[in-house]
Amino acid sequence: MGDLTGKSIYGFGDSLIAGHLLKVGILDYVTSVNKMRYTNYAVNGATVIPGTADRLPGIADVGDIALQIAQASIEVPDYICVNGMTNDAFMLIAESYLGKISDSYDGGYDLSTFTGAFENICYQLRCKYMESKLIYITPHKMPVRSIAAQQTLYARVKEVCFKWSIPVVDVYGCGEINTRIDAMRDRYSYYSDRMTTGGDGMHLNPDGYRIWYAPMIETELMKYCMD
Repeated sequence: MGDLTGKSIYGFGDSLIAGHLLKVGILDYVTSVNKMRYTNYAVNGATVIPGTADRLPGIADVGDIALQIAQASIEVPDYICVNGMTNDAFMLIAESYLGKISDSYDGGYDLSTFTGAFENICYQLRCKYMESKLIYITPHKMPVRSIAAQQTLYARVKEVCFKWSIPVVDVYGCGEINTRIDAMRDRYSYYSDRMTTGGDGMHLNPDGYRIWYAPMIETELMKYCMD
């Protein structure tokens, strides 16, 4: 077994990877301490479903995650970490646009549904970066989204990742951080770049990502790190 030093890694997803206001996301500590070559393609507010902003008031149209993949470098990295579902986690999506898992691995998915759009992300990553070690990272449970919608989309991304043989870093299910607990929300999340605590539970501060996300992500990355 080797180490992660000098390995290349791409990040795709939403603000939890992009870094939101503090510009520190879930991959920054891991990639920094391990001296990895990190390219962050994630965008604050990015969705899984293209055009989700058209259905939901208050959601900015900053593009979907598949668009990030299409616009990224063709150079194949050693690792790819992707997240995404938080900006789709509304009951309208969970009840009316969930969609079904297909039997196909050949593309042509229904991009109007969460499932089809998520399958398209998996398909695009596997086609463009076939030799990269690919990991999906679930978000933590948070109070700013419906728990029922979060649970529905979480269950579906795990099913889709199983279909596509993509390892899941399951922060939602067993990462211990849960900002629906007020004490955790207050200590580990922020809402303003002027205060790093007392947030709404969505975006963690650097300590939150270091303590709760980084160990799980590093452990998964190290499984595939060979001399």
